Amino acid sequence: MVRTHALMESLSANLGEFLHPIHSDLTRPQEKFLRDGLVGLIRAGRPIVCRMARKLPDRRTKFLSRRDRMEANLNRPSDIERKIKSALPDLWLPMVHEDTPIILDLSDLAKPLARKMDYLATVRDGGTGQLVSGYWLVELYASVSRKNPVPILLEPFSHEQPLCRGQNPIIIDAVRHVFDLTNKRGVLVVDRGGDGRALLEDWLDREIRFVVRLRGDRDLMRYYGGLGGPADTLETRRDAQWVRVNARHLAEQTPSPHRAWRTVKRHGHAHLRFSQVGWRPVRLPGRTEALTMVVARTPGRDAPFMALTSLPVASADDARRVLRYYARRWECEEGIRFLKSEVHLERIRTFHWTAICRLVLLAVLVMLYLAWLIERHPNLAERLMRLGEPLPDQPDFLFYRLLTGVTEAINVATYAGRALP
Repeated sequence: MVRTHALMESLSANLGEFLHPIHSDLTRPQEKFLRDGLVGLIRAGRPIVCRMARKLPDRRTKFLSRRDRMEANLNRPSDIERKIKSALPDLWLPMVHEDTPIILDLSDLAKPLARKMDYLATVRDGGTGQLVSGYWLVELYASVSRKNPVPILLEPFSHEQPLCRGQNPIIIDAVRHVFDLTNKRGVLVVDRGGDGRALLEDWLDREIRFVVRLRGDRDLMRYYGGLGGPADTLETRRDAQWVRVNARHLAEQTPSPHRAWRTVKRHGHAHLRFSQVGWRPVRLPGRTEALTMVVARTPGRDAPFMALTSLPVASADDARRVLRYYARRWECEEGIRFLKSEVHLERIRTFHWTAICRLVLLAVLVMLYLAWLIERHPNLAERLMRLGEPLPDQPDFLFYRLLTGVTEAINVATYAGRALP
Protein backbone atom coordinates (compact mmCIF):
# COMPACT_ATOMS: atom_id res chain seq x y z
CA MET A 1 0.00 0.00 0.00
CA VAL A 2 1.31 3.45 -0.95
CA ARG A 3 0.85 6.25 1.59
CA THR A 4 0.02 9.02 -0.85
CA HIS A 5 0.43 12.02 1.44
CA ALA A 6 3.77 10.83 2.85
CA LEU A 7 4.95 10.13 -0.70
CA MET A 8 3.82 13.59 -1.74
CA GLU A 9 5.91 15.20 1.01
CA SER A 10 8.94 13.09 0.08
CA LEU A 11 8.64 14.08 -3.56
CA SER A 12 8.36 17.77 -2.67
CA ALA A 13 11.56 17.62 -0.61
CA ASN A 14 13.25 15.59 -3.34
CA LEU A 15 12.38 18.13 -6.02
CA GLY A 16 13.88 20.84 -3.84
CA GLU A 17 17.07 18.82 -3.44
CA PHE A 18 17.33 18.36 -7.20
CA LEU A 19 16.76 22.03 -8.01
CA HIS A 20 18.96 23.47 -5.24
CA PRO A 21 22.36 23.19 -7.02
CA ILE A 22 20.82 24.57 -10.24
CA HIS A 23 19.34 27.57 -8.39
CA SER A 24 22.67 28.71 -6.97
CA ASP A 25 23.45 31.30 -9.70
CA LEU A 26 19.91 32.13 -10.83
CA THR A 27 17.94 35.25 -9.98
CA ARG A 28 14.58 34.91 -8.23
CA PRO A 29 12.53 35.31 -11.46
CA GLN A 30 14.76 32.73 -13.16
CA GLU A 31 14.33 30.33 -10.22
CA LYS A 32 10.58 30.66 -10.48
CA PHE A 33 10.62 30.08 -14.23
CA LEU A 34 12.78 26.95 -13.83
CA ARG A 35 10.53 25.51 -11.13
CA ASP A 36 7.33 26.35 -13.03
CA GLY A 37 8.71 25.07 -16.32
CA LEU A 38 9.81 21.74 -14.82
CA VAL A 39 6.57 21.10 -12.89
CA GLY A 40 4.39 22.39 -15.72
CA LEU A 41 6.08 20.16 -18.30
CA ILE A 42 5.82 17.08 -16.06
CA ARG A 43 2.10 17.64 -15.51
CA ALA A 44 1.23 18.74 -19.05
CA GLY A 45 3.37 16.12 -20.81
CA ARG A 46 3.85 18.50 -23.76
CA PRO A 47 6.21 21.48 -24.25
CA ILE A 48 3.28 23.73 -25.19
CA VAL A 49 3.30 26.98 -23.22
CA CYS A 50 -0.47 27.34 -22.70
CA ARG A 51 -0.79 23.75 -21.43
CA MET A 52 2.22 24.09 -19.15
CA ALA A 53 0.86 27.36 -17.72
CA ARG A 54 -2.55 25.77 -17.13
CA LYS A 55 -0.95 22.94 -15.14
CA LEU A 56 1.06 25.15 -12.79
CA PRO A 57 0.14 24.64 -9.12
CA ASP A 58 0.02 28.41 -8.49
CA ARG A 59 -3.73 29.04 -8.50
CA ARG A 60 -3.51 32.52 -6.98
CA THR A 61 -2.40 33.95 -10.34
CA LYS A 62 -4.68 34.10 -13.35
CA PHE A 63 -4.01 31.74 -16.23
CA LEU A 64 -3.27 34.52 -18.72
CA SER A 65 -0.72 36.06 -16.35
CA ARG A 66 1.00 32.69 -15.89
CA ARG A 67 1.09 32.11 -19.64
CA ASP A 68 2.46 35.58 -20.42
CA ARG A 69 5.11 35.28 -17.72
CA MET A 70 6.27 31.92 -19.06
CA GLU A 71 6.36 33.15 -22.66
CA ALA A 72 8.37 36.20 -21.62
CA ASN A 73 10.95 34.03 -19.82
CA LEU A 74 11.20 31.71 -22.82
CA ASN A 75 11.85 34.51 -25.31
CA ARG A 76 13.69 37.12 -23.22
CA PRO A 77 17.45 37.38 -23.91
CA SER A 78 19.27 36.29 -20.75
CA ASP A 79 22.03 33.99 -19.54
CA ILE A 80 19.71 31.46 -17.89
CA GLU A 81 20.69 28.66 -20.30
CA ARG A 82 24.40 29.13 -19.60
CA LYS A 83 23.80 29.15 -15.84
CA ILE A 84 21.66 26.01 -15.90
CA LYS A 85 24.04 24.09 -18.19
CA SER A 86 27.03 25.02 -16.03
CA ALA A 87 25.24 23.61 -12.95
CA LEU A 88 23.98 20.35 -14.47
CA PRO A 89 27.37 18.50 -14.37
CA ASP A 90 27.22 18.61 -10.56
CA LEU A 91 24.23 16.26 -10.84
CA TRP A 92 25.49 13.69 -13.36
CA LEU A 93 29.30 13.76 -13.01
CA PRO A 94 29.32 11.59 -9.82
CA MET A 95 27.53 8.86 -11.82
CA VAL A 96 30.23 8.63 -14.52
CA HIS A 97 33.07 6.17 -13.85
CA GLU A 98 36.10 4.99 -15.80
CA ASP A 99 34.22 2.31 -17.76
CA THR A 100 30.87 4.11 -18.16
CA PRO A 101 29.62 4.05 -21.78
CA ILE A 102 28.98 7.59 -23.05
CA ILE A 103 26.67 7.20 -26.04
CA LEU A 104 26.70 9.70 -28.89
CA ASP A 105 23.81 9.90 -31.32
CA LEU A 106 22.31 12.31 -33.85
CA SER A 107 18.53 12.61 -33.84
CA ASP A 108 15.92 14.94 -35.30
CA LEU A 109 13.08 17.23 -34.30
CA ALA A 110 10.74 16.79 -37.24
CA LYS A 111 8.37 19.71 -37.90
CA PRO A 112 6.90 18.84 -41.33
CA LEU A 113 4.05 21.36 -41.12
CA ALA A 114 6.07 24.28 -39.73
CA ARG A 115 6.67 27.28 -41.97
CA LYS A 116 7.57 30.27 -39.76
CA MET A 117 9.79 28.79 -37.05
CA ASP A 118 13.29 30.23 -36.91
CA TYR A 119 16.06 28.53 -38.91
CA LEU A 120 14.03 25.57 -40.21
CA ALA A 121 16.32 23.13 -41.99
CA THR A 122 15.90 19.88 -43.91
CA VAL A 123 16.25 16.79 -41.70
CA ARG A 124 15.56 13.09 -42.14
CA ASP A 125 12.59 12.01 -40.04
CA GLY A 126 13.70 8.98 -38.04
CA GLY A 127 10.16 7.59 -37.96
CA THR A 128 9.33 7.75 -41.66
CA GLY A 129 12.74 8.13 -43.30
CA GLN A 130 11.50 11.11 -45.33
CA LEU A 131 13.17 14.49 -45.69
CA VAL A 132 11.10 17.09 -43.82
CA SER A 133 11.54 20.47 -42.15
CA GLY A 134 12.90 20.48 -38.61
CA TYR A 135 16.05 20.60 -36.52
CA TRP A 136 18.93 18.26 -35.70
CA LEU A 137 19.72 17.14 -32.15
CA VAL A 138 23.15 16.07 -30.95
CA GLU A 139 22.69 13.75 -27.94
CA LEU A 140 25.08 12.36 -25.34
CA TYR A 141 23.92 9.90 -22.67
CA ALA A 142 25.86 8.28 -19.85
CA SER A 143 24.74 4.66 -19.48
CA VAL A 144 25.12 4.37 -15.72
CA SER A 145 23.05 1.16 -15.67
CA ARG A 146 21.21 -0.94 -18.22
CA LYS A 147 17.90 0.67 -17.25
CA ASN A 148 19.03 4.24 -16.73
CA PRO A 149 20.59 6.34 -19.53
CA VAL A 150 21.39 9.75 -18.05
CA PRO A 151 21.10 12.65 -20.55
CA ILE A 152 24.23 14.76 -20.17
CA LEU A 153 23.89 16.86 -23.33
CA LEU A 154 21.05 17.48 -25.77
CA GLU A 155 21.58 20.40 -28.14
CA PRO A 156 19.39 21.39 -31.12
CA PHE A 157 21.11 22.90 -34.13
CA SER A 158 20.21 23.90 -37.66
CA HIS A 159 22.29 24.27 -40.79
CA GLU A 160 20.30 27.44 -41.51
CA GLN A 161 21.68 29.22 -38.45
CA PRO A 162 23.93 32.12 -39.48
CA LEU A 163 26.86 30.95 -37.33
CA CYS A 164 26.44 27.19 -37.83
CA ARG A 165 29.82 25.67 -38.73
CA GLY A 166 28.47 22.30 -39.85
CA GLN A 167 27.60 18.94 -38.33
CA ASN A 168 31.10 17.59 -37.64
CA PRO A 169 32.35 20.69 -35.73
CA ILE A 170 29.20 20.65 -33.58
CA ILE A 171 29.67 16.96 -32.74
CA ILE A 172 33.37 17.46 -32.03
CA ASP A 173 32.69 20.40 -29.70
CA ALA A 174 30.00 18.42 -27.83
CA VAL A 175 32.30 15.43 -27.27
CA ARG A 176 35.19 17.67 -26.22
CA HIS A 177 32.99 19.50 -23.73
CA VAL A 178 31.71 16.30 -22.10
CA PHE A 179 35.09 14.55 -21.86
CA ASP A 180 36.74 17.69 -20.53
CA LEU A 181 34.16 17.63 -17.73
CA THR A 182 34.70 13.92 -17.01
CA ASN A 183 38.50 14.25 -17.24
CA LYS A 184 38.40 11.56 -19.99
CA ARG A 185 36.45 9.12 -17.86
CA GLY A 186 34.07 6.94 -19.84
CA VAL A 187 34.13 5.21 -23.22
CA LEU A 188 32.54 6.93 -26.22
CA VAL A 189 30.13 4.65 -28.12
CA VAL A 190 28.93 5.71 -31.59
CA ASP A 191 26.82 4.10 -34.30
CA ARG A 192 27.49 4.07 -38.05
CA GLY A 193 28.34 7.51 -39.36
CA GLY A 194 30.59 8.23 -36.40
CA ASP A 195 33.57 6.76 -38.29
CA GLY A 196 34.26 9.95 -40.22
CA ARG A 197 37.94 10.79 -40.50
CA ALA A 198 37.60 14.23 -38.88
CA LEU A 199 35.82 12.73 -35.86
CA LEU A 200 38.21 9.81 -35.37
CA GLU A 201 41.31 11.99 -35.67
CA ASP A 202 40.03 14.45 -33.07
CA TRP A 203 39.27 11.63 -30.61
CA LEU A 204 42.71 10.10 -31.18
CA ASP A 205 44.41 13.47 -30.70
CA ARG A 206 42.59 13.95 -27.40
CA GLU A 207 43.13 10.31 -26.30
CA ILE A 208 39.39 9.65 -25.95
CA ARG A 209 38.62 5.95 -25.79
CA PHE A 210 35.92 4.96 -28.26
CA VAL A 211 33.95 2.12 -29.83
CA VAL A 212 32.59 3.07 -33.27
CA ARG A 213 30.61 0.92 -35.67
CA LEU A 214 32.13 0.96 -39.17
CA ARG A 215 30.07 1.54 -42.29
CA GLY A 216 32.41 -0.65 -44.33
CA ASP A 217 33.38 1.85 -47.04
CA ARG A 218 36.30 3.36 -45.09
CA ASP A 219 39.94 2.37 -45.63
CA LEU A 220 42.12 1.00 -42.83
CA MET A 221 45.75 -0.07 -42.58
CA ARG A 222 46.52 -3.74 -41.81
CA TYR A 223 49.96 -5.21 -41.16
CA TYR A 224 51.32 -7.46 -43.91
CA GLY A 225 54.10 -9.71 -42.69
CA GLY A 226 55.87 -10.28 -46.01
CA LEU A 227 57.38 -13.47 -47.43
CA GLY A 228 60.55 -13.98 -45.36
CA GLY A 229 62.15 -17.28 -44.49
CA PRO A 230 61.10 -19.50 -41.56
CA ALA A 231 63.73 -17.97 -39.25
CA ASP A 232 62.59 -14.40 -39.91
CA THR A 233 60.22 -12.57 -37.60
CA LEU A 234 57.58 -10.07 -38.61
CA GLU A 235 59.90 -7.25 -37.61
CA THR A 236 62.93 -8.50 -39.58
CA ARG A 237 61.24 -9.28 -42.88
CA ARG A 238 62.21 -6.68 -45.45
CA ASP A 239 58.89 -6.59 -47.28
CA ALA A 240 56.74 -6.34 -44.13
CA GLN A 241 54.62 -3.20 -44.19
CA TRP A 242 51.25 -1.61 -43.38
CA VAL A 243 48.91 -2.05 -46.34
CA ARG A 244 45.82 0.04 -47.08
CA VAL A 245 42.67 -2.07 -47.43
CA ASN A 246 38.90 -1.54 -47.51
CA ALA A 247 37.28 -2.20 -44.12
CA ARG A 248 34.59 -4.56 -45.48
CA HIS A 249 37.11 -6.60 -47.43
CA LEU A 250 39.30 -6.84 -44.34
CA ALA A 251 36.33 -7.97 -42.23
CA GLU A 252 35.53 -10.73 -44.72
CA GLN A 253 39.12 -11.99 -44.46
CA THR A 254 39.19 -11.85 -40.64
CA PRO A 255 38.53 -15.23 -38.96
CA SER A 256 36.04 -15.34 -36.09
CA PRO A 257 36.68 -18.55 -34.14
CA HIS A 258 35.33 -17.37 -30.77
CA ARG A 259 31.72 -17.53 -29.63
CA ALA A 260 29.85 -14.58 -28.10
CA TRP A 261 26.32 -14.26 -26.81
CA ARG A 262 23.92 -11.71 -25.44
CA THR A 263 20.41 -11.74 -24.04
CA VAL A 264 17.65 -10.31 -26.23
CA LYS A 265 14.18 -9.70 -24.77
CA ARG A 266 11.31 -10.35 -27.20
CA HIS A 267 7.64 -10.22 -26.21
CA GLY A 268 8.54 -10.42 -22.53
CA HIS A 269 10.76 -13.49 -22.90
CA ALA A 270 14.57 -13.56 -22.79
CA HIS A 271 16.43 -15.25 -25.65
CA LEU A 272 20.14 -15.90 -26.14
CA ARG A 273 21.59 -14.63 -29.42
CA PHE A 274 24.90 -16.21 -30.44
CA SER A 275 27.54 -14.95 -32.81
CA GLN A 276 31.15 -15.65 -33.78
CA VAL A 277 33.79 -13.06 -32.90
CA GLY A 278 37.24 -12.20 -34.19
CA TRP A 279 39.54 -9.19 -34.27
CA ARG A 280 42.50 -7.74 -36.13
CA PRO A 281 45.00 -4.95 -35.25
CA VAL A 282 44.64 -1.98 -37.60
CA ARG A 283 45.55 1.69 -37.96
CA LEU A 284 44.07 4.72 -39.63
CA PRO A 285 45.83 5.84 -42.83
CA GLY A 286 48.49 8.37 -41.91
CA ARG A 287 48.25 7.62 -38.17
CA THR A 288 50.39 5.46 -35.86
CA GLU A 289 47.93 4.82 -33.00
CA ALA A 290 47.15 1.13 -32.38
CA LEU A 291 43.48 0.33 -33.07
CA THR A 292 41.50 -2.87 -33.33
CA MET A 293 38.72 -3.91 -35.66
CA VAL A 294 36.32 -6.34 -33.97
CA VAL A 295 34.28 -8.52 -36.34
CA ALA A 296 31.14 -10.45 -35.36
CA ARG A 297 29.12 -12.82 -37.55
CA THR A 298 25.54 -13.82 -36.80
CA PRO A 299 23.95 -16.93 -38.38
CA GLY A 300 21.54 -15.96 -41.13
CA ARG A 301 23.25 -12.66 -41.95
CA ASP A 302 25.72 -12.22 -44.76
CA ALA A 303 27.26 -8.86 -43.79
CA PRO A 304 29.58 -9.02 -40.75
CA PHE A 305 29.36 -6.53 -37.91
CA MET A 306 32.44 -4.26 -37.77
CA ALA A 307 33.52 -2.07 -34.87
CA LEU A 308 36.65 0.06 -34.57
CA THR A 309 37.98 0.64 -31.07
CA SER A 310 40.92 2.22 -29.31
CA LEU A 311 40.46 -0.14 -26.35
CA PRO A 312 43.10 -2.88 -26.05
CA VAL A 313 41.90 -6.21 -27.46
CA ALA A 314 44.17 -9.16 -26.71
CA SER A 315 41.68 -11.96 -26.05
CA ALA A 316 38.17 -13.14 -26.81
CA ASP A 317 36.95 -11.63 -23.53
CA ASP A 318 38.24 -8.21 -24.64
CA ALA A 319 36.43 -8.56 -27.97
CA ARG A 320 33.20 -9.53 -26.20
CA ARG A 321 33.60 -6.50 -23.95
CA VAL A 322 33.72 -4.25 -27.03
CA LEU A 323 30.50 -5.85 -28.31
CA ARG A 324 28.84 -5.29 -24.92
CA TYR A 325 29.78 -1.61 -25.08
CA TYR A 326 28.11 -1.30 -28.46
CA ALA A 327 25.03 -3.22 -27.28
CA ARG A 328 24.50 -0.51 -24.63
CA ARG A 329 24.14 2.03 -27.46
CA TRP A 330 20.48 1.07 -27.85
CA GLU A 331 19.71 2.94 -24.62
CA CYS A 332 20.07 6.27 -26.42
CA GLU A 333 17.31 5.14 -28.81
CA GLU A 334 15.13 4.42 -25.79
CA GLY A 335 15.99 7.85 -24.38
CA ILE A 336 14.97 9.87 -27.43
CA ARG A 337 11.87 7.67 -27.86
CA PHE A 338 10.90 8.51 -24.28
CA LEU A 339 11.38 12.24 -24.90
CA LYS A 340 9.31 12.11 -28.09
CA SER A 341 6.50 9.88 -26.80
CA GLU A 342 6.10 10.94 -23.15
CA VAL A 343 7.43 14.51 -23.13
CA HIS A 344 6.34 15.01 -26.78
CA LEU A 345 9.48 16.90 -27.69
CA GLU A 346 8.45 17.22 -31.34
CA ARG A 347 5.29 19.15 -30.40
CA ILE A 348 7.15 22.34 -29.58
CA ARG A 349 5.04 25.27 -30.80
CA THR A 350 6.99 28.49 -30.80
CA PHE A 351 8.52 30.64 -33.51
CA HIS A 352 11.69 31.81 -31.77
CA TRP A 353 14.96 29.89 -31.64
CA THR A 354 15.69 30.96 -28.05
CA ALA A 355 12.38 29.53 -26.86
CA ILE A 356 12.99 26.27 -28.77
CA CYS A 357 16.37 25.79 -27.08
CA ARG A 358 14.92 26.50 -23.63
CA LEU A 359 12.00 24.10 -24.10
CA VAL A 360 14.46 21.38 -25.15
CA LEU A 361 16.50 22.17 -22.03
CA LEU A 362 13.37 21.78 -19.85
CA ALA A 363 12.69 18.39 -21.48
CA VAL A 364 16.27 17.33 -20.69
CA LEU A 365 15.75 18.44 -17.07
CA VAL A 366 12.66 16.20 -16.80
CA MET A 367 14.59 13.15 -18.00
CA LEU A 368 17.66 14.03 -15.93
CA TYR A 369 15.49 14.34 -12.83
CA LEU A 370 14.06 10.84 -13.38
CA ALA A 371 17.54 9.38 -13.94
CA TRP A 372 18.91 11.18 -10.88
CA LEU A 373 15.97 9.91 -8.83
CA ILE A 374 16.65 6.28 -9.82
CA GLU A 375 20.33 6.54 -8.92
CA ARG A 376 20.23 8.70 -5.79
CA HIS A 377 16.87 7.77 -4.25
CA PRO A 378 15.94 4.26 -5.46
CA ASN A 379 13.47 3.64 -2.59
CA LEU A 380 11.48 6.78 -3.44
CA ALA A 381 11.61 5.87 -7.13
CA GLU A 382 10.19 2.42 -6.37
CA ARG A 383 7.36 3.93 -4.33
CA LEU A 384 6.53 6.35 -7.12
CA MET A 385 6.48 3.53 -9.68
CA ARG A 386 4.06 1.58 -7.49
CA LEU A 387 1.87 4.69 -7.29
CA GLY A 388 1.77 4.78 -11.09
CA GLU A 389 0.02 1.37 -11.12
CA PRO A 390 2.51 -0.40 -13.40
CA LEU A 391 1.87 -3.47 -15.51
CA PRO A 392 2.63 -6.85 -13.91
CA ASP A 393 5.84 -7.47 -15.89
CA GLN A 394 9.12 -5.74 -15.14
CA PRO A 395 10.12 -3.54 -18.10
CA ASP A 396 13.76 -2.86 -18.92
CA PHE A 397 13.19 0.89 -19.27
CA LEU A 398 11.91 2.46 -16.05
CA PHE A 399 11.30 6.07 -17.10
CA TYR A 400 7.74 5.51 -18.35
CA ARG A 401 6.52 4.06 -15.05
CA LEU A 402 8.45 6.59 -12.97
CA LEU A 403 7.12 9.60 -14.91
CA THR A 404 3.56 8.33 -14.37
CA GLY A 405 4.16 8.08 -10.61
CA VAL A 406 5.79 11.52 -10.39
CA THR A 407 2.91 13.09 -12.32
CA GLU A 408 0.36 11.41 -10.06
CA ALA A 409 2.15 12.56 -6.89
CA ILE A 410 2.37 16.17 -8.13
CA ASN A 411 -1.33 16.06 -9.06
CA VAL A 412 -2.18 14.88 -5.55
CA ALA A 413 -0.11 17.71 -4.05
CA THR A 414 -1.82 20.25 -6.30
CA TYR A 415 -5.35 19.07 -5.56
CA ALA A 416 -4.60 18.91 -1.81
CA GLY A 417 -3.35 22.50 -1.86
CA ARG A 418 0.14 21.55 -0.72
CA ALA A 419 3.03 23.75 -1.79
CA LEU A 420 5.77 22.33 -3.98
CA PRO A 421 9.34 23.61 -3.49
